[in-house]
Amino acid sequence: MKKIMSFMLLIVFALSACAKTPQIYHDGTFEGVGEGKKGPIAVTVTFMNDEITKVEITAQEETPDIAQVVLDALPEQIIEHQGTADVDVFTGSSYTRDAIIAAVEQAMENARIK
Repeated sequence: MKKIMSFMLLIVFALSACAKTPQIYHDGTFEGVGEGKKGPIAVTVTFMNDEITKVEITAQEETPDIAQVVLDALPEQIIEHQGTADVDVFTGSSYTRDAIIAAVEQAMENARIK
């Protein structure tokens, strides 16, 4: 009896491991726009197999001396964290940071499978 129960548990675990979770995002590149200090900031976010693989800032008019750190670092953090939660706060360029986050969240919503 113990062997049968063990075998049944093994089958249940094997089947549950094979179960595929539903996909959340379409594969492809999606756009979003957020409002920065000096105007709109546009991004493209690329998804592959439900993962963010690339974040590119495609248009912005922010002041380079102030915003460049955010423009360089934030896309990589978003990829690392697979979203906008828990990314760093950047002192002195919060408008730029918030605009990029809003743009990425818009792109994520555009990519979401409904």
